[in-house]
Amino acid sequence: MSLENISIFEESPELSEISQNNNVDLKIIVTDIIHRIGIPAHIKGYHYLRKAILLSVDDPEMLQSITKILYPTVAEAFNTSPSRVERAIRHAIESAWNKGDADVLNSIFNYNIRVYKGKPTNSEFIAVITDNLRLKLGFN
Repeated sequence: MSLENISIFEESPELSEISQNNNVDLKIIVTDIIHRIGIPAHIKGYHYLRKAILLSVDDPEMLQSITKILYPTVAEAFNTSPSRVERAIRHAIESAWNKGDADVLNSIFNYNIRVYKGKPTNSEFIAVITDNLRLKLGFN
């Protein structure tokens, strides 16, 4: 399966064929999305964000309580604190907004965030990517 053909930005038959139980492929797709957005892999927020998106795809209820459920779950996985997870994810999103690919960001968020609204909050960012993935993967 070629990653060039897999995208949350457009219809992709390869993406719709991935089963809900195939976490390896989902991890690859999420990693590819984060790379395309422009978040550098060397910052902690990159790893925390990937874990948060994967958890949210598996359990959308995580998005209903970001600070009470999602951040503590990610923090536990990386042996750190929820406040450090929140701060690192915020830094990763800010890095993408300052240095990332504007065309990719606009294609994901469907409006020019830089001009009209500014960068999204952590929960908006995670929710948009999670929702797009769940729709493309056929999750209910």
